[in-house]
Amino acid sequence: MTNLVLGANTVLDGPQCRIAFTTSSLAQFGQQLGLLCLPLDERRKAIYSPVYLYSTTPWATLDNVQAPTAWQLDLTTLFDKGVYHLQMIAYVYDIPGVNLEAIELDDISLTINHSIHYTFKSTERHVKAVIVLELYQRGGVYKCRALGETSTLGLEAIEQHVETSLNAKHPHAEAIRQQVEADQQAPNGIAAHRPNSGNRPPRQVPAGEQWTATAFAIDDYHLLTSHHVIESASLLGIRQQGQADREVQVVISDVGGDMAILKVSEPLPSYLTLAHSTGDLLGETITTLGFPLSGLNHQLQVTQGCISGLTGYNNDIRYMQFTAPIQPGSSGSPLLLPTGEVVGMVAASLSQAQNLNYAVKFQLLSALLASAGLAVTQPHNQAMQNKPTKPSLLTTPELSRLSRGALWMVGAQA
Repeated sequence: MTNLVLGANTVLDGPQCRIAFTTSSLAQFGQQLGLLCLPLDERRKAIYSPVYLYSTTPWATLDNVQAPTAWQLDLTTLFDKGVYHLQMIAYVYDIPGVNLEAIELDDISLTINHSIHYTFKSTERHVKAVIVLELYQRGGVYKCRALGETSTLGLEAIEQHVETSLNAKHPHAEAIRQQVEADQQAPNGIAAHRPNSGNRPPRQVPAGEQWTATAFAIDDYHLLTSHHVIESASLLGIRQQGQADREVQVVISDVGGDMAILKVSEPLPSYLTLAHSTGDLLGETITTLGFPLSGLNHQLQVTQGCISGLTGYNNDIRYMQFTAPIQPGSSGSPLLLPTGEVVGMVAASLSQAQNLNYAVKFQLLSALLASAGLAVTQPHNQAMQNKPTKPSLLTTPELSRLSRGALWMVGAQA
């Protein structure tokens, strides 16, 4: 058995290719997770429509349409039609109009022709889609390459790169929606459990699973971070070099805006101030401070870039786009203007694109604080109280020095 690692490739023993797939999570392919094969041209742009687990073509057939576990591919038929690459993409099904707990892609195991094995394991949380395998022909020989290009925004983030529409909708979405509505109307509020309803169970994070992210203090007792950081956590704490570790409580969180307010019992040493009003931010220089990849480095890290777009993915007005490099663990990091004010909070990134990142706008952060009765009426920033009056713009080292006391690493455990 040949075991592939991320980025590695190997030769297939012929054009007839069987790919078996499975996952160790509760989400099962064909039930909660989808899988598609996408033929691409030499520029890696879509040349034909994708094939899904609920459809077949002359070159792609499933072992069991009701409970698929393997795909049989005829690469000769496909590559004779001008195809240069065939990518396999796993993703989380979307069920419009149904509010169910989030499903994530944690791992995918592939076995090709009973002799090649590859297991993708996510290093990020909230992955909604991943390009996991690529088949191609080189010098008359068929090969496969192990990939792991992830997206927390699902298939929509991949569409723009392959220049075609990809459908994340569950094939039985309408039936599931109707069943959920019927369950919600069951007597005494108890959901009626019926066999083969298609309703997916909520994702359960394994007990003991741990992850880290970033939070920043916004007053003496409160911090801001991302909702997806505190989601599924039973224990939460914050850490800062030179300070004792502290437990925190979640005051309020907003799933749609991906925001959460945390509270501590003892006063925090310093805090940051949200921007109150700004001019045209497009192109404005910003600095991020956070704790990415804490498994490699527990130190506060600083990156710099600019605001590259005034809306988020799909023109979502809740977010802005920025270019400062971020990594897993950066979620919850503040975006600082040269004045030291927080203009946004790191929320998501597209791994398929270089420095294509998104942050929650300060207006939403202010609204969340106001809803918790924590709105700051006068601009005040203890961390910035010693900043020079002139010039009003801080250098990056000054910004880092004056802000670092307000930055905390968040530790979470399911």
